[in-house]
Amino acid sequence: MTKFALTAAALAAGLILGTNAIACSTVVVGKNASATGNILVGHNEDNDSRIITSQYWVPAADHPAGEVIEYEPDAAKIPQVPHTYGYYWSQTLHPAGYSYSDGFVNENGVSLASNQSYDTYDKDEAVKDGGVGYAIRRIVAERAKNARDGVNIAIDLVKKYGYRAAGRVYTIADKDEAWQLNLIRGGRYLAKKIGDNEVLYIANAYTLGPVDVNAPDVIASPDLIEHAIKMGTYKPKKEGDYSDFNFREAYQTDARRDADWIKDRSQTGWKYLTGKEIQNPNDFPYSITPSKKLTVEDVKNILRSHYAHEKRDNGFFHQSINDICNPGTFESVVYEMVPNKNYTIGWRTSGMPSENPYIPFYPLAKPSAAQSFMTPDEATRQQFHAKASSFDYKPELPLYTFLTNQALSDYLDGHKKLAKMISAQEKDWDKGRKSVEQQAALAEKVGGTEKALNVLHAFNVNAYQQGANLVAKAKDALPKTNVLFLEESISQGNDKAAKVAILGSKTFDASKIDAKSVRIQPAHPTEDVEIIPDPATAQSVAMKDVNGDGIPDAVITFSGKQAAKYCVPEVTQDVYVYAKANGKKIAGFDTIKVIK
Repeated sequence: MTKFALTAAALAAGLILGTNAIACSTVVVGKNASATGNILVGHNEDNDSRIITSQYWVPAADHPAGEVIEYEPDAAKIPQVPHTYGYYWSQTLHPAGYSYSDGFVNENGVSLASNQSYDTYDKDEAVKDGGVGYAIRRIVAERAKNARDGVNIAIDLVKKYGYRAAGRVYTIADKDEAWQLNLIRGGRYLAKKIGDNEVLYIANAYTLGPVDVNAPDVIASPDLIEHAIKMGTYKPKKEGDYSDFNFREAYQTDARRDADWIKDRSQTGWKYLTGKEIQNPNDFPYSITPSKKLTVEDVKNILRSHYAHEKRDNGFFHQSINDICNPGTFESVVYEMVPNKNYTIGWRTSGMPSENPYIPFYPLAKPSAAQSFMTPDEATRQQFHAKASSFDYKPELPLYTFLTNQALSDYLDGHKKLAKMISAQEKDWDKGRKSVEQQAALAEKVGGTEKALNVLHAFNVNAYQQGANLVAKAKDALPKTNVLFLEESISQGNDKAAKVAILGSKTFDASKIDAKSVRIQPAHPTEDVEIIPDPATAQSVAMKDVNGDGIPDAVITFSGKQAAKYCVPEVTQDVYVYAKANGKKIAGFDTIKVIK
């Protein structure tokens, strides 16, 4: 879920890219704690900078002897197995290459998500041949027969090559079991089966506290406790009695749990689940047995939630990663792990879940082609060698409808009206699901599994289009402000002044713009997953009829370098102008080439 990869340029310079304070949230509901009687897994994937998410179906494949898997350029090269399973893949494409963000559900009904969990005591453990990072999630998707098998596959990779990141929590689930797998830099691990009566919320710190490493549903490194004793991070009260061993205290700093961006989200999640606002981060539970069974809607509500004490003072509703739903939430998904793997159902958003619909889909029935921007093979090639053109603004792709709408709506306070539209549509989808599944079951009796999956695929396509149409309608209903950049490009290395026009109209007097309120910036967050703190501002404003319609337009001079600071170089990017006119918020965007 955070970057730990090398670009070609970084390799040439021998530099490792830095890691970021990137946030994710996961909710797991055991089958007996679930109102549906099935395991529920919800996950917000939160990242920085410009992210392009796309979804693919990767078919099952046979592989020749001697085939080797290569992902991060400096990671271990791993022999491929003769046969790999098919899987649904939600890719997080980042200019620098991301190792820990992609989501998967394979043809056996095994799902995987993860949460970054750095600031561990074990930072300098050695790895072999560069260790494994991205390979964990991809190989589990390719090879796991069930959740427990997925855990064992991941552990085997770590034992052989070592884990290259500082720490992470993986959630691996199927229809029968959900597991939490804690990995630590080097070769140590701790996995625990989540109880059928348990509900968990995970942010970005280890949550597993007291644990019996010899319990039947626990898999631990043989020296996990001994190593903690040697590090001095654990001292048993009674020599030889390890019943007081606390994993999260022995392997991670207290400061990690106390960091506001982790504590505030954890407090929000646990308040929803317990009704209590827990103040001390060391009091956050590993799990609870809920007083009532949780629904899919409950999981959505948690993933859509916001920190009650956040100061929303810069004009945008979403400002920081103190919220569970935050500026870096590029994808949110909830899975119900049903008995028939082919009917495994998910609900997914293309952006912040409080400003986007959870569109239902059946991952094993393949995503809509509108969600797949490349072939799976090309997407794999670009995972750590992304082309700049892959990040160009492409209005023909529905993804940009979702992203553009939230970029405007979040500033223009459109989220409340949008929430009502989303709620109505999600209820309609829920009503229609039963008949679709009945139709698929009938198709299966007549023509087998493939025919049933075709029915479910048609549902996927239709629902995705409906979701895009709903958001397009919401975007069109927002106040219109037309923006036109008067430059071909802006540069990250040249502080040349640039100009942008906010166009006046018969219904909008551009002369009323408050020059001090102008912000010019990309919509995506900073590396710290915050709203951009230092956007380009107006150096001067002049009134001029730019488009020849006889109505004066506001021509704003600004620092091109400052506007380009957080953009991706060599990309034609959507850059936004936020301002106020007559005391009311206005917003619009245009595309412009960003150069180094």
